[in-house]
Amino acid sequence: MRTRGKPDWEPDVATPSTPPSNGDVGVGQAVKEVTDRLKTILTLEIELAKLEVSRKIAAFAVGIAMLVAAAVFALYAVGFLLAALASGLDTWLPHWLADLAVGLGLLIVLVLPLALIGKKKLASPPVPKRAIHEAKLTSEALKKDDGA
Repeated sequence: MRTRGKPDWEPDVATPSTPPSNGDVGVGQAVKEVTDRLKTILTLEIELAKLEVSRKIAAFAVGIAMLVAAAVFALYAVGFLLAALASGLDTWLPHWLADLAVGLGLLIVLVLPLALIGKKKLASPPVPKRAIHEAKLTSEALKKDDGA
C-alpha cells in the first residue's frame, strides 16, 4: 500500500551521513560527502534501470507467447480451411483430384512466390551502409585534425 509522500519501494543502499553542523567542514569531508551522494544516486539509477528493463522484458515475453499461440491457431485454421476447400471440390471431382488441385494450387499461389521472394532477399548480404559512411566521415575528420 502506498502512503502519501513515501515511495512504494525502498532502496537497498545506505544514505550518506549528514555533514557536521558546526560549519567547520574540510575539503576532504566535502569531497567524501559528494562522492558518497554520487555513489548513492548512481546505485539508485542502476536499480531503477534494472527494474524498468525487467518489467519491459516480462511484457515482451507475454507478447511473444501470445503471438506464438496466435500463429499455432492460425496454422490449424488454414489446415481446416484447406480441408474444407478440398471437401467442397470433392462434390464435383474425385477425392484424389480435389486434394491434388488444392495442393497444387497452394503450391503455385503461395509457396512458390514466398520462396522466390525469400531467395531474392537472401541474395544480397546485409551491409550497414550508413554506419560505414559515418565511419569514413569520422576517419577523414580525424585525419584532417592530425594534419593540422
